[in-house]
Amino acid sequence: MRNLIINLSENCVGCNRCVRVCPIDEANISRLIGGDVKVEVDSSKCISCGACISACHHGARQYEDDTERFFSDLKSGVPISVFAAPAFKTNFNDWERMLTWLRQLGVREIHDVSLGADICTWAHIRYIQKHGANPIISQPCPAIVNYVLLHKNELVKKLSPVHSPMLCSAVYMKKYANVNTRIAALSPCIAKTHEFEATGLAEYNVTFKKLQEYMDSHRISLPVQSSGFDHYDSGLGSLYPMPGGLKENVEYYIGKALRIDKSEGPDVVYKALDEYAIQPVNALPAVFDVLNCAEGCNLGTGCIHNKNVFDMNTSMDSARKNSIREDKRQYLDELFEEFDRTLRLEDFIRHYKPLPTRRIQVSQEAIKKIYEALGKHDEAGRTFDCGACGCDTCHEMVLRIAKGLDIPGNCVDKAHKDVQREHAEAKANLSNFEYILTDTANTKELTEGIVSNIKDITDAITAYNKMVMEIEKIAMQINIISLNASIEAARAGTAGRAFSVVAEEIRTLATRSAESAKQTKDTSVKATGAISSVNEMIVKISASVNASYDNISAIAENTRKFFAEEGAG
Repeated sequence: MRNLIINLSENCVGCNRCVRVCPIDEANISRLIGGDVKVEVDSSKCISCGACISACHHGARQYEDDTERFFSDLKSGVPISVFAAPAFKTNFNDWERMLTWLRQLGVREIHDVSLGADICTWAHIRYIQKHGANPIISQPCPAIVNYVLLHKNELVKKLSPVHSPMLCSAVYMKKYANVNTRIAALSPCIAKTHEFEATGLAEYNVTFKKLQEYMDSHRISLPVQSSGFDHYDSGLGSLYPMPGGLKENVEYYIGKALRIDKSEGPDVVYKALDEYAIQPVNALPAVFDVLNCAEGCNLGTGCIHNKNVFDMNTSMDSARKNSIREDKRQYLDELFEEFDRTLRLEDFIRHYKPLPTRRIQVSQEAIKKIYEALGKHDEAGRTFDCGACGCDTCHEMVLRIAKGLDIPGNCVDKAHKDVQREHAEAKANLSNFEYILTDTANTKELTEGIVSNIKDITDAITAYNKMVMEIEKIAMQINIISLNASIEAARAGTAGRAFSVVAEEIRTLATRSAESAKQTKDTSVKATGAISSVNEMIVKISASVNASYDNISAIAENTRKFFAEEGAG
């Protein structure tokens, strides 16, 4: 089936509203994308009930229909006729002027599905009279049909063989009104596209919402003239858009002779169908009148939703009173007589082809591992059932995770427990912060002492260098004095020899002193360079220790404040 629900992941915030309202447990897949939880639709299992679109507050779910293609083909000269669902009148106040506008665009004929609904009622009654009151499920709603064909195949044989009111209209137009153009539906329902594709009886599903958006975007001004439909009046079929519309129609003609139960709304109708499937035949109604939308087609998935249910019910009540007023009762009887004369029941019968989807199987061992991974070790944890993940129960969530449809991080209970554990660990680690803070303070104090000592060493070496320089000067002076003494000793001749020896020794001592001073100076230079490098490193270490001390102090202080505020709260 064509994918009608569009997933806009960029708008998804992972709130799980779509998961919560979806009647199909495997139709939504939660994934971690770029660090964020995103929920995507699995089109192979989606029944296009539209519940996720209504539930989404972020525009992450949209749908597509055939509105753009319809107007494009119409402008290109493609011959198209139209039928309009009864809810067309309740959704558009200016519906008669809209019919004129469509004719001006080139629409050939326009029929009211209310007449198709009358045919649908007639066909149900005649089918039951012919084949007996075997339990059947009404199928004006394609989302219901999709559910049965895709996920509840055991109910296929229970689906009413009578076409929906829209398809009855399409058959009537093609076979009895000689309409040989393409047919477009003005529809309140997203899933009608699937119905048309499955039967080939209509080519376009133009939903009311998309039709209004088209008119707004193209700034359409409706003509002043009004126009009606291209066939005789309908009967009670105009009541079909409301819940129990089929039931009310059938009971008008045959009274309470048949038991007709009804159910509507995605939160109850699919569960009701599941229960229907396991009931004994004698517990089932002759007709189970079911609708996907809680308020019927007037507020269907493809409607404008600019009116409340009381406005819609007021319109329906007016239509009911108008249809059954005294002067029209004879017409209603004559309408069925006309159908009996001109229509063939077989033309309005549908045959279904199941489209079973394969369910994902998981083992009990896999389920057990997921429970453990979520920290749900006991019965209380496994029945927490908060619903925040979108599932009714923790077991459903565990199944989704085991099937690869969800992620453990989407479990609020697990996230809460993780926060509690981290909170406890933070509280336990506060004392470690205190120890680290004390050790860092001691290291800071030692580092500052080392810096001070290095400075003292540097000052001592500087003083020592000055002393070496003085020694070098003294050695130079002694050397000069020794040289002068040697000269005087030479002049004294033999008498000065002893003095010459002494002078030579003094010069040798001066030379050695100078060399020692030079070596000491070289060593001092190297030591000064090394001490300078050590000093630079110690300064950097000191700065780093000071920064660490400040950071650890801030963390410790914030942690203290957090727990102090928590205790006060």
